[in-house]
Amino acid sequence: MASESRGRARGNAHQDTTRLAHLRAAAVPRGSAAGREITTAATLTFPVCVGVVHFLIVQIAASLAQRYGTATSDSAPYQTMPPTHTGLSHILVDPLRLWDGLWYRQIALEGYDRSHLANAAFWPLFPWLMGLGHRLTGASPDVVGYLIANVSFLVALVLLYRLVIVDLDERVARRTLWAIALFPTSLFFSAVYTESLFLMLAVGALLAARLGNWWTAGVVGALAALTRSYGVLLVIPFAVLFLQQRRLDLRRWFPDIFATGLPALGPAVFGWHLQRVQGSWRAFIDVQEQWNRTKATPWETVRCAVEGCVIDLTQYGHTRPTAVHGADWWWVHELFRHPTWSTLTSEAFRKRTANSDTLELVCTLLFLVLAVVGLKYLPLYQSAYLIPGLLIPLFGPSTVHPLMSMPRFGLTLFPLFVLFALFLNRPRIAIPVAAVSTLLLVIFTIQFANWYWVS
Repeated sequence: MASESRGRARGNAHQDTTRLAHLRAAAVPRGSAAGREITTAATLTFPVCVGVVHFLIVQIAASLAQRYGTATSDSAPYQTMPPTHTGLSHILVDPLRLWDGLWYRQIALEGYDRSHLANAAFWPLFPWLMGLGHRLTGASPDVVGYLIANVSFLVALVLLYRLVIVDLDERVARRTLWAIALFPTSLFFSAVYTESLFLMLAVGALLAARLGNWWTAGVVGALAALTRSYGVLLVIPFAVLFLQQRRLDLRRWFPDIFATGLPALGPAVFGWHLQRVQGSWRAFIDVQEQWNRTKATPWETVRCAVEGCVIDLTQYGHTRPTAVHGADWWWVHELFRHPTWSTLTSEAFRKRTANSDTLELVCTLLFLVLAVVGLKYLPLYQSAYLIPGLLIPLFGPSTVHPLMSMPRFGLTLFPLFVLFALFLNRPRIAIPVAAVSTLLLVIFTIQFANWYWVS
């Protein structure tokens, strides 16, 4: 037992999939006061505290940026900027509803009809919930989306905390929550984006599967697959966990084996809806060309991101070679030449830095290295969840940003943050890293709230 504890402290994942309730039954009597205290302290209080710290950092930075910052030109859907809110909603919601948030608002109000074909790039559960909340309460879809995102993130932290405790230990779980909450692009958990909802559903589905509650896992996984396209690939970690739990004993497979395939209902339902309103079930695939996405191998995508390239882009039935720019490190040289406040706050510097693709490149390379290392340190099902999530976007680069949104996509790949927690286990390293990460989080939040590209 002592050797097992030392091994788990070093980061060797606990691969046994015995249900957690069975592991703790002997130690904590069911219904006892001690059991209730452990449950509250371990799975609620700490995650909520981390969530509140994250919320305050992002919200204060965003609200102050909106009030005192200088915004660049907007990028509203169909060149139509909706009216601003008034009162508290203007202070809290308006700076965090930009970019994709306005697309979700537009879908919540007008749906996926033929006059808005580009909407098919955005998966439906989040805007459907925004629209439902709007009709039930009278609140604007933006406000509803803002509330969904922030509440979902708190729930996601609670679920993630418990999941990491099951596989590793409480110390790693605590560091994991700080890592994900203070990551430089974690502002999207508080914005009107799908990151929080998807993280909550994906972690919830995997936790249920890890504990052997397969029909709960399947239903929640199907909801995740209605939130983001990547949700359908929950079937891969589901398969890993199912085989670990049931082995090759076919008598134990049924009927729960059918639950592992429920995430496939996500794209099936979305495709059915698009067939009904747009006349094509595959509209969510075909629409990618409107967003300047093309096809390439992962190594071609990375090469384009590093040094630039010329790649074929097909749009509206026509294919043309398109120049793609690599990462632009101009902003580093500019800072060394003119390390002044006026440089940092100038629109030209902020815009060129935002569009430099250096954040995308650094995050992608870091994530890929961690994914490879994770094959040794993570439970197998977590690697099965992580690796496809990093590789699939590399097959569909954008000619605008080759690694478009990778720093944001990584947010929902929670095993990355488990790895951060495993390796940043010494305070003299973890505290400075957390401080720098928090500073970058504030900077990126200000950029986002002033209509500069972040991810």
